[in-house]
Amino acid sequence: MQKIIFFTTFGCHLCEKVEQMFSQYFHENNGAINFELVVCDIIDDEGNLEKYRTKIPVLKNENLDQEIEWPFDYFEFKSWLPTN
Repeated sequence: MQKIIFFTTFGCHLCEKVEQMFSQYFHENNGAINFELVVCDIIDDEGNLEKYRTKIPVLKNENLDQEIEWPFDYFEFKSWLPTN
């Protein structure tokens, strides 16, 4: 199973948009997903804070070492997520 890391932080209004995308995606798939989702607050790690401070929200597929940075729409979001 692929691991998706959602880099975010408290109070990020753009991150809230991505949270809504995940909610919509989960709803469309009746809660069934084929990836592990890990939410990572960048404030908890100095390296993540330095790397993602101006880029969040960011999604990272840890297995493929691929990232998608804001801005992206729901279609791009869905297309980027693992399909199997």
